[in-house]
Amino acid sequence: MKFIFQTLALCGLGLGLWTGCITAGGEAVTGLPINAEAKEGSLLTAVEIAERVRAAEKQREIKTEAGEVWSFDRDIVLENFDSKGKLERRQTRRFRSFSDNRIPVLLLHDGKPPTPEQVAKERKKIVEHKLKFLGGGDPDKQDAQGDANLLLRQIELYADHFTPRLIGTETVEGRPVYVLQFLLNPENRFEDSLVNLVIKNLLIKVWIDKEEFQIAKLEAELVNPLYVVGGLAGKVTTFKVIAFQKRLTPEIWADWKVSTHIRGRILWETQVIHFTSESSGFKRLVEDK
Repeated sequence: MKFIFQTLALCGLGLGLWTGCITAGGEAVTGLPINAEAKEGSLLTAVEIAERVRAAEKQREIKTEAGEVWSFDRDIVLENFDSKGKLERRQTRRFRSFSDNRIPVLLLHDGKPPTPEQVAKERKKIVEHKLKFLGGGDPDKQDAQGDANLLLRQIELYADHFTPRLIGTETVEGRPVYVLQFLLNPENRFEDSLVNLVIKNLLIKVWIDKEEFQIAKLEAELVNPLYVVGGLAGKVTTFKVIAFQKRLTPEIWADWKVSTHIRGRILWETQVIHFTSESSGFKRLVEDK
């Protein structure tokens, strides 16, 4: 579920370039076709799968609180292109990240060891992002101890805003998965009208591991352009994110690969943003007692 909220956060970052009234063109996203296996009723229902995801997340929380924490390096690349595809700016960061959602540690800034000022700046950005989009406890305590129930808390707070639909089965990294589509629940919308507008026009698909009920993959794509009227008038034509989790243990899966493509226009200037993140070097964290 965290991927869904991070997806909305990434879309919010893209929309943050514009100010004014935002509207959408085209019809809101509706249900995708359901394959024969799902129609026959031989599978769990979407609601049953969602409940098992909650149970699996509870097991992750228990394992994490018991001290099973993994660390890994996350390499991030952010690129800005002009309308002709020419690279205007490229930024890279490497972070040491953790499966218990503690604040990541900046290791490299554009390929070089970071200065103390750069470390502090990146940490501030991460804390602000978590507080705004994911919530959380005291960030000053999360360097030493993470937030084990972050994902479960997000599920409990926001899952009812979405209506899951089972549309079929596939495989991801050789493991069988259920494929679910998530639609905005018309009876339980978000308080923020912009969030409701974005979700109504996002095609959200989630691949859930059949055995361990962890999210293996997520795709979210804007199917209709978003228009901004007033302020810096503009248009968001493309927003697509694909994210994978990596299986570390049956209970603990971690962020693995994320790619995002955003294309829009402010006045007469086209903005194209590519964001990629890939994690490696997964290992069990052993801390001094």
